[in-house]
Amino acid sequence: MGYRKRSLGVGAGLSLCLLGPAAWAAEGAAACAAEAGDQARLACYDRLFRAAPAAPVAPQAGRPATLQPDRAAADGMLTERWGLGEEADRRLFRIHAHRPTYILPVRWSNAPNHQPTSPNPDNQVASPDSLKAAEAKYQISFKTLAYSDHWFGQRADLWLGYTQQSSWQVYDRKNSAPFRETDYEPEAMLVLPLDTSLGRTGLRLRMAGLGVNHQSNGRANPYSRSWNRIMGQVGLESDEGDFAVLLRGWQRMNESADKDDNPDITHYLGHADVQFLWRAGRNGFGVNLRGTPSHAAAKVDWSYQLHGGLRAYVQLFSGYGESLIDYNHRQTTLGFGISLVDWF
Repeated sequence: MGYRKRSLGVGAGLSLCLLGPAAWAAEGAAACAAEAGDQARLACYDRLFRAAPAAPVAPQAGRPATLQPDRAAADGMLTERWGLGEEADRRLFRIHAHRPTYILPVRWSNAPNHQPTSPNPDNQVASPDSLKAAEAKYQISFKTLAYSDHWFGQRADLWLGYTQQSSWQVYDRKNSAPFRETDYEPEAMLVLPLDTSLGRTGLRLRMAGLGVNHQSNGRANPYSRSWNRIMGQVGLESDEGDFAVLLRGWQRMNESADKDDNPDITHYLGHADVQFLWRAGRNGFGVNLRGTPSHAAAKVDWSYQLHGGLRAYVQLFSGYGESLIDYNHRQTTLGFGISLVDWF
């Protein structure tokens, strides 16, 4: 009898691996019925039905089944920054990184903008300002997911972002170390996560977006500068996830001539820019190209991971528009500092 009971138990165990939930219960019940003694049978039934496997859950109607992301989707820079993977944090109104957040205690310019000007007579500074070539610069940037749903089988995410960049004449003790310029940039962007291979390029199209962008320095005339744009963007990532390209294009929203602080701003800042991102070990590199053929600008960022999220940070800029008040002023700047959040 003992050998028979053991054989039934082994047979039931093999059946559990091969049959579905209904057959699993039937085979298990037969094994328990073969137990001798009331207490042994009750204990067997208790173990059987408490450990019964759950039936698979079917996807909700109208929503695609969740798939495990591949390595590129899980590890890519844009995937992480924009929550493109299915395993990303989808909770609304949580703070996420947007653009780099850094502080450069020392930033040197070869040509400080002592007398900002504009085609609008109300925005022309009458006399030169006293500025130091060396100053500090910092930027904070974050965004939050305000809405996420599926439209016609495609996920759509609405992001609200904010970036603030300040140039601080901290070494001008004579004039009480004033803030020379602070640019405020709120924006809203509707993003569609994608995953389309671009063939032998080794790149994948990971996102496309459309939104609105406002940028201003919040100052009174003659220093006031501002503009509003409709912006589109697409993001590409390498299959390995260590290289990315972000392309943006914009159309400025027109303003009346008497209220336009900077009517020729697109002659200098153009209608598009491209951001290249590359990481190698502890090193991160970023290159931004922008402007028009006659008024171009380039910015190069390098960072090195020191500890956790703390990174050494170096920024080199050359061209027009290093800040909004300098949109039509050409200079080369070099800054050294640290970043808490960068592109990588």
